[in-house]
Amino acid sequence: MAKAGRQIREKLKLIDTVIEVIDARVPVASRNPDIAQYTAFKRHIILLNKADLADPVQSERWKAYFEQEEGVDAVLLFNAFDLKDKKKLVETIWKHNPKEKNQLKCLLCGIPNVGKSTVINALIGKKKTQIGNKPGVTKGQQWLTTPDGLMLLDTPGILWPKFEDETIGIHLAWIGSIKDTIFEKENIAGDLMKFLVARYPELVEAQYNITTNGRTVPEVFDAMAISRGLLLRGGDLDYYRACEMLLGDFKNGRIGRITIDECPEA
Repeated sequence: MAKAGRQIREKLKLIDTVIEVIDARVPVASRNPDIAQYTAFKRHIILLNKADLADPVQSERWKAYFEQEEGVDAVLLFNAFDLKDKKKLVETIWKHNPKEKNQLKCLLCGIPNVGKSTVINALIGKKKTQIGNKPGVTKGQQWLTTPDGLMLLDTPGILWPKFEDETIGIHLAWIGSIKDTIFEKENIAGDLMKFLVARYPELVEAQYNITTNGRTVPEVFDAMAISRGLLLRGGDLDYYRACEMLLGDFKNGRIGRITIDECPEA
């Protein structure tokens, strides 16, 4: 990651616009504070990606919050599979072209698994970069050209060296930006279930056909495992599979539209 950061700095003089991609579900946890060094003196667009997986009310609040940040030229809620969102992003990039260049060079940066490569594929109109819902898919930098006259520099996801708050790491494990093997899977799944039952109980109940009212987190896991038939030989409940199911369902948006980081302006 240090090498990737050094390579980005070497190419900054070529860049017109920096597109900072963050996950709309965790706008705080998925934002690398070190990226500020790349956005200084550059046109800066924040892309709240995977907005289709996030709580729409919270997303609008986060959009307004980031629009007040000094040095930010535009903030967009983005779904890489929505053609209207793609068109709006292209228009926004070209709008910030004071020197009236015929071609603009854009740097896409962010932490692992926030969807940078999916965004690039959407802008290009066909698959040019490898994508996957796991960290570390993009291995090196590459320049790619779009039909709209943009040159995009795709970069590997870069994390900062140390999380001051362990909660940041847990939230990133929930969305798949760091390997969940770094933590005990049962622990991070338990933390996720505790959050979901407190903030989005109706989504948990609908997804697993259970009730959460009056139940502790272990009791909710019991109900989930029974509902989904997650049993070991002998009839004991398979908690490991229940944890894997919960983490996978959340990461892939199957539980519903959820935002973990609550906007401080809310």
